[in-house]
Parts: sequence; C-alpha cells; structure tokens
Amino acid sequence: MPFGKPKAPKEPKAPKEKKPKPPKVKKGKKGQEPPVEAEGQELEEQKGKKKKLPLPLLLLPLAVIAAAAVIIFVFVLPRLRGDADPEATVSVEPEPPVLPTEIPIGEDVVIVGMALGSDESEALAQKAKTITYVYTNLNDAGKAAQTYAAQLAEEDPAFRVVDEELVRQREKPDYTTAEGMVLLARNVPVEKPEATPEPTAAPSEEGAEPTPTPEPTPTPEPTPEPVTYVHTVRITWSEGKCVVTADEVEGKVTSPPPSTTRPGQSVTRRGAQEMLEAMTPEQLGLPGASMEEYEVLAIEGTEMVDGRACYRMNVYGSGGQAGPEFVGSYLMSLDGEHLYQLDPVTDGITELKKP
Repeated sequence: MPFGKPKAPKEPKAPKEKKPKPPKVKKGKKGQEPPVEAEGQELEEQKGKKKKLPLPLLLLPLAVIAAAAVIIFVFVLPRLRGDADPEATVSVEPEPPVLPTEIPIGEDVVIVGMALGSDESEALAQKAKTITYVYTNLNDAGKAAQTYAAQLAEEDPAFRVVDEELVRQREKPDYTTAEGMVLLARNVPVEKPEATPEPTAAPSEEGAEPTPTPEPTPTPEPTPEPVTYVHTVRITWSEGKCVVTADEVEGKVTSPPPSTTRPGQSVTRRGAQEMLEAMTPEQLGLPGASMEEYEVLAIEGTEMVDGRACYRMNVYGSGGQAGPEFVGSYLMSLDGEHLYQLDPVTDGITELKKP
C-alpha cells in the first residue's frame, strides 16, 4: 500500500511551432548582385524541371514526317493532278490456271484432276468429244460390225468407209475375220452465210433530179475457207466383243484420186468408178457441191452403146431413214473416152462431156 498523497497528473506540453526555413539564396559571383527570387515561388517548382530527352528519340518523329511528305509529293500529288506516266504499267504475276478438280470415270468413279502452276497460266482444259462403247457377249462380232456399218451408211449425211487420211475406200472390209477394224466418216455440214440483198434504187419522179450513181464499192478481200469437221466412227471387233468409238475431228472426207489412163487404154471397172466419183455433180446433172454426197456402185458386165462396150454405174444419194435413194445410171466406155447418161423414165441415152 503506497504511502503519502497521490501526485496530480502533469499537463501535456504544447508542441513547439516550427519556424519556416527561409529559402536559400544563391550567392552571386564576385562583383555581381545575387539573383532575385520571385515572390511566392515555391521550392517544388524549382525542383520540378523535366529531364531532357535523348537526341535520337527527338529525331525519329521528324524522320517519319519527312518520309510521309515525300510519299505524298511523289506519288499522291501527281495522280491528283493527272501527271502520272500513262505508259507506266503494273506488272501482274501470272496465276495458276482454273482447271477441273475432278475427272469422272464411268458413272460412280472420280479421280483427281491435273493441277498446274503459274508457269502454265495459259493452259486450258477442254472436255474431249470422244465417246466409247464396248459391246460384249456377241455371237458373231464381225457380223455385228458389218450390220452397224450398214446402219451408219443409211444416216443423213451418210457415213462412208475411209482410211486414216479420211479418203474414201472402194474395197469393203472383210467382216468374216476373227479380228478387224473399220473406220467410217462423214463431213459435218457447213452453214452457208446468208446473202445480203443489194439495195434497189427508188424510182425517180418526173421533174426530179436524177439520183447520182453510187460509186462502186471496192472488191472485198477473199475470206479464208472455214474450218471443216468430220464425224468418225471406229469399229474394232474381236471374239465376242465390239468396241465403237465416235469422235469429231478437224478435217474433210475426200474421194480417191482418179486412175491415170492414156487414150485408147482400157480402164478397169474400178477405174471407171473412180473417174465418175472424181467428177462434179454438175457434170453429171445432179444437185449438190461434191460427189462425196453420193455413192457410186459399178454393175457387173458391160453394155453396148454406139457400138462401144461400156461399164454401167448406178448412183445413189442419202435417203435418210428410208435408205439410199437411186438418182441415176451412167455408162462409161472401156477406153474412158465416152460417158453416157441413162434416162430412168424413157431409157434414152445422152452422151455427156468427156470426163
């Protein structure tokens, strides 16, 4: 237990007021007055000066601005003023050609298409017109080929047996062989351009001035012959099978050249037939532009005309579905010097010009 009276608590001492320090005054150099500080200038303003940026960072914006100015001056302003070089062309890199991505084989099979690079930018893909059919399980493939060739001969225009050069052949294939091939072809008709009618002059009225005669137009240059096409059918047969390939190719079916004979020399029946085929329909009194539209068939034996032995040849035209149509008979002397036309109605004989 404490002794004596308790001491009264002491009053807290009041904090001493801090006197503001006077701002430091820079001393001037000898012989100069010290600089005068503006009133109210804070010490923090003197310490708040920004640090200077490095020189490269200051030059970078200037370089960007200069480059933009050059681009605008060189490229943009000339185009706006129309001063661009008209002969200047923009080079374009070639692109790969657009080709089919798939090629169908049969009905359900598809293979990938050919892919080419930009170095083949001019390449084109055109679907071929070739069509092939295979006929199997045939009892007599050669006979089937012969029957089909006869069907094609009745088409309009008719197909004829030709060689690989599209020259008509007189000899028929031997369909009795176990294997063989026959090629038939016909010319694709060419559409003739419509003739432009010449303008007719209007009749002049009495008292009116005559219409001046127009100056003759210059003769136009000859137009090039149009490209002709041929339909071909190739029939290849073997034991129990026929392969038929149809196509359209550029070319023209032609007749075989006539056999050369000297006056007084006897011609064969085939030679007489070739001489008749080498003539024009106009020489034989027939319509058409070429004897390729007709088929000439030489008859066995000879007939006497004006005391001369002659070969008789019948000419047939394409009759469409009704079959070949007989158009006339002709007789040629064995020496090839005389040609006669037989009237099918009166059986009268008229000698034609020497072929």
